[in-house]
Amino acid sequence: MPSAVRRIACIAFAIALLCPALARADLSGGAAAPPAPAADGGGPSGPTGGVAPRAPTETPHEHPKKKKKKKKKKPRKPPKPPEPPRDGPGAADIPSDYLRLYHDAAAGQHVSWRILAAIGKNESDHGRSPLPGVHSGLNFANCCAGPMQMCTQDSCGKTWQAYAVDGDGDGSASVYDPADAIYAAAHLVHDLQNIFGNHEKLILAAYNAGPGNVMRYDGVPPFAETQAYVDHGRAYMETLLP
Repeated sequence: MPSAVRRIACIAFAIALLCPALARADLSGGAAAPPAPAADGGGPSGPTGGVAPRAPTETPHEHPKKKKKKKKKKPRKPPKPPEPPRDGPGAADIPSDYLRLYHDAAAGQHVSWRILAAIGKNESDHGRSPLPGVHSGLNFANCCAGPMQMCTQDSCGKTWQAYAVDGDGDGSASVYDPADAIYAAAHLVHDLQNIFGNHEKLILAAYNAGPGNVMRYDGVPPFAETQAYVDHGRAYMETLLP
């Protein structure tokens, strides 16, 4: 059986040729590992997709930006309180309790304290007059009373009853009480000021003779008492200027 022998010999020869390749096969699926890259960098590319990684470049030193210093806000100075009104040399003639009342009552009614002081001087010398009607009863004309000589009778219109004020807060208003009388007079002067403006002589004349007479004569009435009252009052106010 020469043909059978020949076939066996061919198979054996083929096996002999295959054995060296099988001996070199890798266990990972039979494929040999890729050859290592050449030392001169000419071999296959690495895992970066064919681009060799660049050496990191040095970044220039960046200077940190200087922070601007915030300017401290200077605390606002509180507004200065209004200066108390300065009194002229004539204020030394006024008792301290009356001077305080003139200032306080005038400020409350937005009128001149000097007008109130001139009225108080004319009417009772700031409560020091011993004449009737200042501390009790009625004046010589049987109509007015108190240190500011306000009318309390029908004959002159009961001015006190219309303007009475409890100036000292004791629960009652008395025409003889300096605080009550001065605050009531300030209220009256405020109304006269609304009628005649800031005309001192007209306000003084209206306090003495009544606003009706001032309007009737379109100025200071031609009454000797009223004209003297206005002249003395304005002269006294001059002494109260600083």
